Amino acid sequence: MRGIRYRLLPMIHAILADLLSPAQAQAHVALIREHLLGPDGARLFDRPPRYQGGLQQRFQRAESSSFFGREIGIMYTHAHLRYAEAMAHWGDADALFLALRQANPIGLSAVVGSARPRQANCYASSSDGCFADRYEADAHYQDLLAGAVPVECGWRVYSSGAGIAVRLIRECLLGVRQGRSRLIIDPVLPESLDGLRARFELAGRDVEIVYRTGAPGCGPTSLALNGRPLAFEREHNPYRTGGAEVAMDAFRGRLREGRNQLVVELR
Repeated sequence: MRGIRYRLLPMIHAILADLLSPAQAQAHVALIREHLLGPDGARLFDRPPRYQGGLQQRFQRAESSSFFGREIGIMYTHAHLRYAEAMAHWGDADALFLALRQANPIGLSAVVGSARPRQANCYASSSDGCFADRYEADAHYQDLLAGAVPVECGWRVYSSGAGIAVRLIRECLLGVRQGRSRLIIDPVLPESLDGLRARFELAGRDVEIVYRTGAPGCGPTSLALNGRPLAFEREHNPYRTGGAEVAMDAFRGRLREGRNQLVVELR
């Protein structure tokens, strides 16, 4: 009997919580890539839960819902965005950037070739395969993973999706986390974004961050604020070189009126 063998959430949450050794995390990332990634992003299971009708035996929502989509959450946007966050923590810049683009409804067809047209000014709760029913989904799920079955947006607007995506862009892709006593600079950027510039308000000042990135695209090697080196300590990360941790008092003391520039080297 075919059943679910791989689940996304335990793997990505274990990575985010540093519960795995680097070797274990690498093995789980390999499983995700082999069994849980579709053309539209990371999926909760390696196949749909079996729909059988009649008395429920295992999972109420999966067994009772006749619709292949949001009710069984096979491609749930929230989980996909958490997968993107896990890829940032793991240090795979290309996977992070692709995952963010897969969740972005603007220009989606250029990223997900099998995507049907979607409303471009909102996030959907899921990405659903265009199957007539659960029986067809069970029989032809591999075709969906191969991009031969179109996917369309889920049945409702995902109101918090945009907020989560913005946080991931700021804190994971661009790698800026500001606290009371420290500023963390920990971008995870693909080589294709070398030279990217982003403007932030940090410590009440206008700061332009210039990213100089290459492989592997994470773990800053140097920081320069307004043309002068900026000292930092290394943040701990068991899976890759960690971010740069700067004391806020030291950072604030180096800022000036008007535009400031912080150059972040990632190569």
